[in-house]
Formats: sequence, C-alpha cells, structure tokens
Amino acid sequence: MTIPKKDLSILRNLAGDYAALANQDVMKERLDRYYRTNDLEIVRPILLINEIPWGEIKDSSLECQCSEAYRFLERGMRMTLFQARHFPVDMVVLPYFQVGKVTKSTGIGLTVQEENLDSKSGTHIKSHAYVDQLQSEDDLAKLKIPEITYQEDLTLSKLALAEEVFGGLLDVKLTGSYPSYNIWDVVSRYRGVEAILMDLAVEPEFMHQTAQKFYEIAEGIITQQEKLGLLEGDLLHVHTTVAASRHLPKPQDGQPVLREHTWGRCAAQIFGDVSPDMHDEFDLAYNQKLFGKSGHLYYGCCEPMDRKIDILAKRFPNLRKVSITPWANPENGAQNIGDRFVMAAKNNPALVAMPKFNPEPAKEEIRRYCRACQENKTPLEFVLKDISTISNNPQNLIDWAKCARETIDEFYD
Repeated sequence: MTIPKKDLSILRNLAGDYAALANQDVMKERLDRYYRTNDLEIVRPILLINEIPWGEIKDSSLECQCSEAYRFLERGMRMTLFQARHFPVDMVVLPYFQVGKVTKSTGIGLTVQEENLDSKSGTHIKSHAYVDQLQSEDDLAKLKIPEITYQEDLTLSKLALAEEVFGGLLDVKLTGSYPSYNIWDVVSRYRGVEAILMDLAVEPEFMHQTAQKFYEIAEGIITQQEKLGLLEGDLLHVHTTVAASRHLPKPQDGQPVLREHTWGRCAAQIFGDVSPDMHDEFDLAYNQKLFGKSGHLYYGCCEPMDRKIDILAKRFPNLRKVSITPWANPENGAQNIGDRFVMAAKNNPALVAMPKFNPEPAKEEIRRYCRACQENKTPLEFVLKDISTISNNPQNLIDWAKCARETIDEFYD
C-alpha cells in the first residue's frame, strides 16, 4: 500500500511521541499498582478520567490532519497525548498500538425506536425516549440470537496498515474484547424504564420470560465470541476501570481465550430502584449463568450497590470489583465490601460541569471514600466518567485532577 508522504509523516511523528510516553518509567509504576489493586492489596488508589467530552476541548493538537482513511490510526493517539500532557492522572499507555478485531452482527430482530436529545459535547451521552416494543409474548417471539461474524479480512488489512505505518517506532498488537452484557440496560432500549419497573411489580412472570430471552441472546453472543477467538485475556481496562490481573487462568497453547480466561462485566442500572430480593431474582440469577464462569467479574455501573454487596457475593464467587457511584453511600459500601473486592469509586461528574471548578465538594467526596476504605481495608480506585459536559472549559479537568491527587495524598503515600 502506498501511503501519502504527508499522512505517513504525521502518523510517524505521533507514533514517536506515543512510544516515548509509553516507555516512561512512571508507566511501569502505575501498571504495578493496577495489578496490585486487582490482587486486593492496599495501595495508593488508581485515579482515572474516562469518557471525556472531547467536543468541548478546542485545541489544535486534537485536530486530525490525515486523510480520512488513516484517521483510525491518528485520532486515538492525539487524545492520549493530549490527556497525558494536561490531566494524565494514573493513565497507563502501553508500548504498542492496538488494532481491535472487527465484527458484524445480524441483530436481534428488533431495532430501537426512540427520540433523542443529542449532546454537543463530543461524548456518547444522549437523552432517550424509547418506544415500548416488548409488551407481550408475541413481541418476545420476534427476538432472535444474532449471528456474529469476525470480519477477518478487514481486521488484517487494518493490522497490516498499522504495521507498515508504525514499523520501527511502535509495535502493533491485534486485540479482542471481554464478555459484557447488561440484560436490563438492553431491555430498557426496547421498552423504556417506566414500563419495565411497572411490569416487575404487576407482571413478574412476563418479566422472567423477558430476562430468559435476553439471557439466551447474551449467551449466544458470548459463545460465538469464544468460538471465533474474539475474546482477550490480557486486558488493561474493563469498562473504564483497571483490569490488569496476575491471577486470571491462561488458555492452553493453541486454544482460544474463553470466558474463564478473562473478565466478565454486567450491571442493571434501572435496578437501583428495586429491592435486593427483586434485584437478585430478576437480574443476578440470570447473570450468574452468563458470568459465573468468568475469571473475574466486575459488577455495576451507575446504580447504587452499597447495600447489595452480599447478594452479589452469594451469586458470584469470582466477583472481584464493585462499582460504587455518587448516588451510593461510600461508608456502607466499604463496610459491606471489606477486603473481599475492589471498590470502583465513581466520582461525581457534575463537579466538573460548572463554568468554574469548585474544589471543596470534590475534596469531601474523595475524603469520604478514602476514610471508609482505609477503615475497612478495602482496595480502592477512582474513576471520573460519564462526563456529559465541562462547560467548554477543559481547565475543569486539569483542576479536578490536581485536586484529586492532592486529596489522596492526605491518606496514601
């Protein structure tokens, strides 16, 4: 392939900067803390910023300059280098460029029908109003297990291009994914939240049929991912949190990565409004069948799980990490987690949404997590994510990162 000289020069300059960043000694120190955190050691908490509203950050260094065909190589490196310069926190940059395996799905037989209020901030965050399409057993009968196809030719062409562009500067690695399926988050896109919560109370048998149907869909997807060799055991992150682990089992030579060799991840965000018994009956019982064999499990997203740790522990002997959100109580969470799992503390993104960052609420939030986790010997990591806006002021992220580091310094070396 003949690559235009201009594009090649741009990409190789970026790759040189990327490689220099990845080979800094601090990356090894941070990666060691990643491993030790997931080994349930008490170390200085990892601090991460993810799901950044890049559309609100206007900087020439983020502007892609390559031809469209090469921007999949360019865009991510520019974002990584920008974050490393301005608000790196504890990000780890690996010394290779990752090319993900490309897949295609035939779908489940329905398409989402909705009205959107789109964000202009460059994030995936939108406001949705969904049409209820799953009101009867006849509606459920329309659903099918999708056929997953590994688009190997397209994947290998991207891999070959990356190797040609970065050769001699930056290694290139083909990577897969991890099993992840949030049954009720998916169902909500075909029903809306209100209909689900009502039917959990008044139509429990129908909701069990719904959960079973989507369990079968999820199981079909993950089984195909295993057979097609799409899963990855050597992961740095799982849904914005730290995934590096020394204790995941390895596949035998020549064998594909299976779910027991990697992380599983699931959640049920709308179940933040249901009782522990209902949460267990309608969600965890089905996810146990999906993810009970995963090497490690990370449970939760934005739903408050601080009072539901015991039902998770009973279902999942492989549970390794639990999300504790700004809408949960960190003291309850740490007391119930103890030293058994990692607390993935989610910082409140509203604190960086104001025109000018106020450090005091951010300090108090972090102090509560640190005190609670030290008192209960709970491994801790912080993730600022779901950032819908920074009021077009990237200084908010810079100031938050500095504030968070200094506050953690009060409790950890």
